[in-house]
Amino acid sequence: MSRRLLLGVTAALGVVLTLAVGLWFWAGVVAPGYDASIALGVAWFVAVSVLAGRIAKRRPELRRVLRVTFLTATALTLAGFGWTSLRETQVDERLETGTPASRLAPEQRPAVDDLLAPQP
Repeated sequence: MSRRLLLGVTAALGVVLTLAVGLWFWAGVVAPGYDASIALGVAWFVAVSVLAGRIAKRRPELRRVLRVTFLTATALTLAGFGWTSLRETQVDERLETGTPASRLAPEQRPAVDDLLAPQP
């Protein structure tokens, strides 16, 4: 294997691993909710894009490999996000239900003060 090919494969694997590990960490571990997960994932991809651009300026022979790998990984990530997030038509969540207060006997109805009190 030539030195240039080895360098290109290493750069491509570095981009993919950096994107995957960072996406898992920022969007999966750190983010407190769904919207924050998306925002941190996008921010991570922007940060990696800037970093890859700086590396490409220093090493012009890696420019094409870095761009193609980054754009391919981004397209696959967006396709995966769309596949798992946008096509769902059914929600499988347990819905908490209860008896309306108007159907309870007067002695079972909670006082308004109890409803406004902070819950432990």
